[in-house]
Amino acid sequence: MKDVANYQFLMDADSLEEEEPQEVVIDNQIILVAKVDGVAYAVDGICSHAYAELVDGDLDGHCLTCPLHFACFDIRTGAAVEGPTDAPLKTYQVKEENGQLWIKL
Repeated sequence: MKDVANYQFLMDADSLEEEEPQEVVIDNQIILVAKVDGVAYAVDGICSHAYAELVDGDLDGHCLTCPLHFACFDIRTGAAVEGPTDAPLKTYQVKEENGQLWIKL
Protein backbone atom coordinates (compact mmCIF):
# COMPACT_ATOMS: atom_id res chain seq x y z
CA MET A 1 0.00 0.00 0.00
CA LYS A 2 2.72 2.48 -0.85
CA ASP A 3 0.15 4.77 -2.50
CA VAL A 4 -1.29 5.62 0.90
CA ALA A 5 1.96 6.35 2.72
CA ASN A 6 1.42 9.26 5.14
CA TYR A 7 -2.33 8.65 5.04
CA GLN A 8 -4.57 7.19 7.74
CA PHE A 9 -7.46 4.83 7.13
CA LEU A 10 -10.73 6.74 7.12
CA MET A 11 -13.51 4.30 6.19
CA ASP A 12 -14.66 1.82 3.59
CA ALA A 13 -15.56 3.77 0.45
CA ASP A 14 -18.97 2.13 0.08
CA SER A 15 -20.02 3.34 3.56
CA LEU A 16 -20.00 6.95 2.33
CA GLU A 17 -23.23 7.79 0.52
CA GLU A 18 -23.51 10.58 -2.05
CA GLU A 19 -24.22 13.97 -0.36
CA GLU A 20 -24.68 12.28 3.06
CA PRO A 21 -21.93 13.81 5.25
CA GLN A 22 -20.40 11.80 8.05
CA GLU A 23 -18.41 12.97 11.03
CA VAL A 24 -15.27 11.13 12.09
CA VAL A 25 -12.78 11.80 14.85
CA ILE A 26 -9.12 11.19 14.10
CA ASP A 27 -6.40 12.18 16.55
CA ASN A 28 -8.96 14.25 18.51
CA GLN A 29 -9.88 16.21 15.36
CA ILE A 30 -13.51 16.34 14.25
CA ILE A 31 -13.59 15.91 10.48
CA LEU A 32 -16.54 15.97 8.11
CA VAL A 33 -16.34 13.60 5.15
CA ALA A 34 -18.74 13.75 2.22
CA LYS A 35 -19.02 12.47 -1.32
CA VAL A 36 -20.19 14.82 -4.08
CA ASP A 37 -20.36 13.70 -7.71
CA GLY A 38 -18.52 10.52 -6.73
CA VAL A 39 -15.54 12.36 -5.19
CA ALA A 40 -14.81 12.15 -1.45
CA TYR A 41 -13.88 15.36 0.38
CA ALA A 42 -12.81 16.02 3.98
CA VAL A 43 -12.91 19.32 5.88
CA ASP A 44 -12.84 20.48 9.48
CA GLY A 45 -16.03 19.29 11.11
CA ILE A 46 -16.44 22.42 13.23
CA CYS A 47 -17.52 25.74 11.72
CA SER A 48 -14.77 28.37 11.51
CA HIS A 49 -17.18 31.06 12.76
CA ALA A 50 -18.61 29.62 15.97
CA TYR A 51 -18.67 26.15 17.48
CA ALA A 52 -21.17 24.11 15.51
CA GLU A 53 -20.81 20.58 14.19
CA LEU A 54 -21.14 20.86 10.44
CA VAL A 55 -22.53 17.32 10.13
CA ASP A 56 -25.76 18.81 11.58
CA GLY A 57 -25.93 21.27 8.67
CA ASP A 58 -26.92 20.70 5.06
CA LEU A 59 -24.94 19.70 2.02
CA ASP A 60 -26.38 20.86 -1.29
CA GLY A 61 -24.01 20.11 -4.12
CA HIS A 62 -20.66 21.52 -3.03
CA CYS A 63 -22.20 23.97 -0.52
CA LEU A 64 -21.92 22.86 3.10
CA THR A 65 -24.15 25.02 5.29
CA CYS A 66 -23.51 25.50 9.00
CA PRO A 67 -26.55 24.72 11.18
CA LEU A 68 -25.87 27.63 13.55
CA HIS A 69 -25.52 30.85 11.52
CA PHE A 70 -25.94 29.39 8.01
CA ALA A 71 -22.47 30.13 6.67
CA CYS A 72 -21.85 28.26 3.42
CA PHE A 73 -18.51 26.60 2.65
CA ASP A 74 -17.31 25.01 -0.58
CA ILE A 75 -16.52 21.46 0.48
CA ARG A 76 -13.91 21.15 -2.29
CA THR A 77 -11.75 24.07 -1.14
CA GLY A 78 -13.02 24.94 2.35
CA ALA A 79 -13.65 28.52 1.16
CA ALA A 80 -16.40 30.50 2.88
CA VAL A 81 -18.86 31.28 0.08
CA GLU A 82 -21.45 33.06 2.21
CA GLY A 83 -21.17 34.81 5.61
CA PRO A 84 -21.24 35.49 8.46
CA THR A 85 -17.61 34.37 8.21
CA ASP A 86 -14.91 34.61 5.61
CA ALA A 87 -12.60 32.21 7.45
CA PRO A 88 -12.18 29.00 5.45
CA LEU A 89 -12.36 25.45 6.71
CA LYS A 90 -9.20 23.37 6.68
CA THR A 91 -9.32 20.73 3.96
CA TYR A 92 -7.69 17.31 3.93
CA GLN A 93 -6.56 15.15 1.04
CA VAL A 94 -8.60 11.99 0.60
CA LYS A 95 -7.55 9.01 -1.51
CA GLU A 96 -9.52 5.95 -2.48
CA GLU A 97 -7.62 2.72 -2.85
CA ASN A 98 -8.91 -0.86 -2.94
CA GLY A 99 -12.38 0.21 -1.81
CA GLN A 100 -11.06 2.17 1.17
CA LEU A 101 -10.81 5.90 1.85
CA TRP A 102 -7.59 7.27 3.32
CA ILE A 103 -6.98 10.77 4.70
CA LYS A 104 -3.81 12.81 4.97
CA LEU A 105 -3.83 14.95 8.11
